[in-house]
Order: sequence, then structure tokens, then C-alpha cells
Amino acid sequence: MRRELKPLQLADCAPLGTEVTDTDPRMIYHGEMIPVMTPDVAQGIKDARRTLRTNRFRPTGKRMSMIIDGCAGKTTLLLQIGRAYQGLLETERRPDSVWTPVVHINVPPRRESNMDWSLPFADFFGMDHTINIEKRNYRSTDMTEPVVHHMKESGTSLILIDGVDRIHDSELTTAFDYFDCLQDRLRLSIIYCGRGATDIVSEGLHHRRRGERLRTSQQFRSSLPVMEIKPIPFREGAVEEWRSVLKAYDENLVLYHHEPGSLLDFETLLHERTGGYMDTLDQLICQTAQQAIEDGTETITEEGLNDMVVGRQDAEDDWA
Repeated sequence: MRRELKPLQLADCAPLGTEVTDTDPRMIYHGEMIPVMTPDVAQGIKDARRTLRTNRFRPTGKRMSMIIDGCAGKTTLLLQIGRAYQGLLETERRPDSVWTPVVHINVPPRRESNMDWSLPFADFFGMDHTINIEKRNYRSTDMTEPVVHHMKESGTSLILIDGVDRIHDSELTTAFDYFDCLQDRLRLSIIYCGRGATDIVSEGLHHRRRGERLRTSQQFRSSLPVMEIKPIPFREGAVEEWRSVLKAYDENLVLYHHEPGSLLDFETLLHERTGGYMDTLDQLICQTAQQAIEDGTETITEEGLNDMVVGRQDAEDDWA
């Protein structure tokens, strides 16, 4: 989970006017700029830190799991939490080749048994899960016990599971029984992430089919804490969050003719083009910045933004 993106300085880049290629450091940098801390991400990290801190020092009982739900940006929050948690632990222990406090998997494409659920964990640790390789028999074997042993030895205390929306109805019981078993045996925390994850996890934990409701006198949306990512609004009385995000992007731009603060001149246009969704905003700014480097304008312009094709186009544009 260790990964650090450092800001790029113009003084360390090729001089203005130098012909650039797609592998130029500035082109690469603007392909994935420094992650911007949105209000939802900041709140999610704070909420997760509080829960994980309590979990660490709870001597008995199951550790509380968490859910990340909402629109695009969920995986960003998931990874930010994982890195922040590992960074906190690294202040108490020097990292080594064995210690793996955070494990991150994506829901695999085929999940019919416990064996299938064990394989993404084995892959994370680089374990070979095929048998009879000499005879060209590449059938996989159940890796649950080796995975559990490895997690115990490596001090794993947090599992990040991304893409729970890919778990089908018929797989809910098997999947969540498996996750529940890992949590009981290893005393660790789990964060489930995916579109509609709140309902999926609730259904999986209570062994219900999707769409059914608990027949109780009191309804709860989820028995677990939910961290939700929402589009950032930009309307009268709600403009500061959007402006704070644009300001962060503005400060991260590495363009020779960029005037500090000028990205905010396009705050309305940027929200109209993206709907406040961070994935679309990031793509739009990154593409425009790369184009500005390539064509020599070296600044973000309205013409440059309008020339980019990204998702969430205004429906009116389709008829223009």
C-alpha cells in the first residue's frame, strides 16, 4: 500500500519551447496528478481512522467493518484509507519484507466456492496456487489455509475489498461467509467498496436475497458505518467545496504560462462539463493540461477545455 506521488517543479523540467513526447516527465505527471482531497474523502479518512483505531485496541469481539458507497471516487477513498492506516502503523514499526498490515483485493470474475475466494488473496501475496505444473495441469487449489497463515505471520489487520458490486445474488452467502470466517480467524477489519455496497453488504451479512427487506419493527440502512462519495455541488449557498477542489488542482498544475488561481475562472464551465464528479473532472483537467504542453499554450483555456471529450456530457450537447 506504500505509494507517494511527489509534486513536480518547473525548475526540474525541460525548458519552455523544448519539444516534448508522451514520456516527458510533465506529460506523465499530468496523466495522474497528485490526488485532491475532496470533502467526502477527507471525512471518510477521518471516520475510518476513528473506527480502525478503536478496532486495534479492542481485545475481544469482532472488529467493526466499514462500507464505501456512492459515485465515482470510491476506490480513491479506499486506497487513501489503506495508505493512511499503513502510514500510521509505520510510525510505530519499521517496514520490512514480511510485514503486510494492509491487503487489497478486487472481487475476481469467477467465484463459485471458497477456493475461488482464496485465490485473489493468494495472488496479492504472490503465492503459486496451481498444482502439477510439470504435467501442465494448471488447476488451482484452495489457498485458504496458506493465506490465513501468511496473514498471521505478516501481521495483516486490514483487508480492502473493492468491487463488491460484482458479487451476484447466488454468491452472496458464500462470499460473506468466507469474509466473515477470515475476520473471525484473524481478528482484522474489512472495508467493503463498490456501487450499491451498502445494500449488497447488508444482504450478504444477513443472508438475504437482494431486494428483500428485514421484517423487523425498526429498519436500518446498514448495520455497518457507511462512507459515501457524492458529486460535489456548485449552486447558490454551496460553492466553497467545489472551489476548494479546483484550487487544489490549480496549485498542482505544472505549466509554464499558468497564472495561479486562473483555473477558478472556469468553475462554472468545469461543473457543467463534469456534474461535480471527481473522476470526470480529473480526466478533463489532466487531458487539457497535457494538450497545453503538447501545443505550446502552456495554460488551461476555455477553448482547450471545450476541445476535450469526457464522460457525463450535457444532454444538450448531443443535439448541438
